[in-house]
Amino acid sequence: METMVKNDLNQLMQQREDGPYIAIYLNTAVVLNDLNRRRLQFKQLVNEAETQMAHHFPKTEFAPYATQLEQLINDNAFWLQHTGPQTGIITNSRDLHIFDLQYPTDNHVSVNSMPAIRPVLADRQHQFDFDLLALNEDSMALYAQRDGSFVELDLPAEAPRTLTEALGTEKRGGDLNFNASPVHGANYHGHNAKAEERDIDQRNYYQQVAQYVQAHSQKTRRPLILMGLPHNQAVFRAVNKNPYLSQHLMINKSPKNLTVGAMQTATEPVQTMWHTQLADILLERYDQAKSRQLALADPFDMIKPALSGRIDTLIVAADANVAGSLPAADVQLNDPIAAPDNLIDDLVDVVIAMNGQIRIIPADRMPVETAALAIMRY
Repeated sequence: METMVKNDLNQLMQQREDGPYIAIYLNTAVVLNDLNRRRLQFKQLVNEAETQMAHHFPKTEFAPYATQLEQLINDNAFWLQHTGPQTGIITNSRDLHIFDLQYPTDNHVSVNSMPAIRPVLADRQHQFDFDLLALNEDSMALYAQRDGSFVELDLPAEAPRTLTEALGTEKRGGDLNFNASPVHGANYHGHNAKAEERDIDQRNYYQQVAQYVQAHSQKTRRPLILMGLPHNQAVFRAVNKNPYLSQHLMINKSPKNLTVGAMQTATEPVQTMWHTQLADILLERYDQAKSRQLALADPFDMIKPALSGRIDTLIVAADANVAGSLPAADVQLNDPIAAPDNLIDDLVDVVIAMNGQIRIIPADRMPVETAALAIMRY
């Protein structure tokens, strides 16, 4: 195999159009020395993948896929390293992506034109790994919650860590204030009253923070929670364009002089709300969008908006399956074997590639009988 990549969803999304893809999700939390059992299960899933490939993509050779997957079957080190609870294996016959998942589901196989990543997203949603932006009037810091560990991130020199670093050294002249910064460029504002000048500087600073953090979020693809005083949050949200910033989960508290431990403690109510009220929060957002005619409930109506980047949040029923494919909006086949794709997986891939959010909820929580709901940006 040419490439094996571990737990990097961002890289997989950059290659999403290089399919077709085989995705195998295998429960691996078994007795450590039971390698034969794991091999047998995996071999059965590979055989199922070959059958699906023949049905869905009859012109695609299975041999390159078989070569990659058979190498794993015979690799003792691989099976000893990936002991569970579940391992996701996604390949397009050239690159192999491995995902270690913390919450097992049923063993299953998907053959699709784009990678089937819903189990990965569902696992991360269940874990609720997130990024935290701690915002003061004149400074910022980023924290990451990963697998129960909460740490402050080391930011590079070009990050707008403080207002002074971002706006540079102020030089007054004429009717303008000129702020020169070798990293962030020039900023100008007029001679206003002191409070007005402070407000302008804060807004300019927050614009740079918002741009920096948005680029960070696009790499991590994690929800972003904002911590700060209500006024600072309001100013920041007015300039924010980051789709990963949560509108419902926030911490209205100053992070100034708080230890990392104190900040982690402050996030606990937000994490509890996420786990217990996620579906309620999403469906409330959907109802609000519906009242503004910014909601869709038919997956086939979502194809064109997804491709044009108009979907902000895609709410997917767990285990949803709709026979169909992108980009043809008028294809809906009754025989799922004849349809080359699961339309829901295609929509998930496209929406996430367009910086949209994917949320998965139990099927019985969907307000209408559908596989997915979409909240539109416009």
